[in-house]
Amino acid sequence: MTAESPLDTIRITTTARKKCDRYLTPAELKTTLRDRSGYVCRKVSPNHEGLYDKTKFIIRGTFFDIDLDIVFVVESDHIVILTQMSQHADSLRGQFYEQVGTTVADAVAAVPE
Repeated sequence: MTAESPLDTIRITTTARKKCDRYLTPAELKTTLRDRSGYVCRKVSPNHEGLYDKTKFIIRGTFFDIDLDIVFVVESDHIVILTQMSQHADSLRGQFYEQVGTTVADAVAAVPE
């Protein structure tokens, strides 16, 4: 028997669902998190350890022909999509963002035990 992954259960907040008419449908969001790749990062503060939640991530990419940022949280047994939005930040690279990989599975692996 294989252990369940947080990717097995993806929950979508009301906020993310309300944006489905502009961005991705719930089914597309789930497909994106399970099967697509992009730039996956989380906020960090070099001078303030513990300032940002180590379980909250952003995946940036072009999904279903839409340039998008999807903000999500990795819980022990599921993932919660908090919101989806256009790529309004100029860059998610630099000292305040830590790249953890290219897939949501990389984010799951980066969550501290």
